[in-house]
Amino acid sequence: MKKRAYVSVLSVVLSILLLAGCGNTATGTNNKSDDSSTNTASTATQAPTAAAEPSFEGEELSILVSAGWMDNRYDATIARFEETYGVTVDLQTIPADQYSDVLQTRLAGGTCADVFWIQSNPFAIESVIVDYENYCIDFTGADWMSVVPEARLSSCMVGDSLYGLQLWHNSPEYVMVYNKTLFNELGITEVPTTYAELLADCDTIAAAGITPWFLPGADGWQHQLSFFQIGGVYEEATPGLYDALNNNTATFAGNAKMLEVLNEFKELSDKGYFGEDWIGTSSTNMANEFGDRNVAMAMANSSYIQQLKEDTGTTDEFGLFLIPLGDNQNFPTNPAGPTMFGYKGTEHEDLVKAFFSFVCTTESLQEILDNSPSYTNIHVNDPDVQQHWLTEEQTFMDSIDESKMLTPVLQTGTKFTNDYWMDFGADMIAFCQGTMTADEVLANMDANRAISAAIQGDPAWQ
Repeated sequence: MKKRAYVSVLSVVLSILLLAGCGNTATGTNNKSDDSSTNTASTATQAPTAAAEPSFEGEELSILVSAGWMDNRYDATIARFEETYGVTVDLQTIPADQYSDVLQTRLAGGTCADVFWIQSNPFAIESVIVDYENYCIDFTGADWMSVVPEARLSSCMVGDSLYGLQLWHNSPEYVMVYNKTLFNELGITEVPTTYAELLADCDTIAAAGITPWFLPGADGWQHQLSFFQIGGVYEEATPGLYDALNNNTATFAGNAKMLEVLNEFKELSDKGYFGEDWIGTSSTNMANEFGDRNVAMAMANSSYIQQLKEDTGTTDEFGLFLIPLGDNQNFPTNPAGPTMFGYKGTEHEDLVKAFFSFVCTTESLQEILDNSPSYTNIHVNDPDVQQHWLTEEQTFMDSIDESKMLTPVLQTGTKFTNDYWMDFGADMIAFCQGTMTADEVLANMDANRAISAAIQGDPAWQ
């Protein structure tokens, strides 16, 4: 039975994601669900089978991870790994708001766990780990590489070298989940596609004594999704913006569309449409709020519908629509997700490599998916994994114009942005409380990105 060393912390906030931008597809990738895509997102490749390994009897494998990235979904697989190799797994789970500091301290001090995780994206290995050649085991040529879809490899590699393993889902992430039955009862028969339509629907819902949009500000990481998940609308308004931001020839500050979105967000907050105390509200009771019909919609992963029904027993029907702030109708395309790495300073490198191979077998992949409380699929190249897509997910994906799926979300499509996810969220709250202006929120992001660029020595900022 594995030991769990839950780290003692002072924080009362337990977030499920640090730096959200969780993954579904890469730029230009169509992840519409059909008979072929439900089992594999790109070229189907059989997952590796566990090969004979040297004896690791009595050894211990330590894993450092942020809360929510492994949860119960890995329990059965870890238990089998322990039994198979006669080892103990020491799972060290850190609250999300403290994870980054703990990881950086342990890496710098040479005391990191054998396996560690980061929320990775195409820029994160270099900007979050920074000295990856000294901190990360090089897995180039590993048998499990074929399991990772091409769309996700950009978050696992630097150049031609493979460092990370990303096993994440391919559902639409952080779109609007809404109570379709409730909408119909209130006479709302079409989902909003513009901010004006969203505002009008919120007026109708609030008049019925229901909170239109459940937004848990106390979690610290969720509310800023409303700004970042709609990156396509910023690029659409200013073609070439992403390239300009990545080459330091454009800024967040002064961007008209970004200012528009922030001001719309504040208007909804001022009207109480997120709830009277949304800043002090956590996501703990979100399912019950939906089940009791106290709220009409929230940002969530599409597969949350399944969890919601199971947790509450509601018979209401639910649906999905794109976040329409700034009149956005762009899909939140994202190759990012929680990603595990092997620590180069480990004394158990062979055991680490065995663990990575073990979790990529068909049996383990199926086990991880089946034990996931929220997700209906796992984005891997293995046709033998049986996916569990929801009808609501498939209907939603079929409604999206492929031309609206070409731009990644802002946090993973631009350099150094995701590094300051929590800071930006705090600034959004300050803006809603009247202690900052919208442009100051954006200017702070510019300043923070410049700090990361300087640390990494990015020539565009020199």
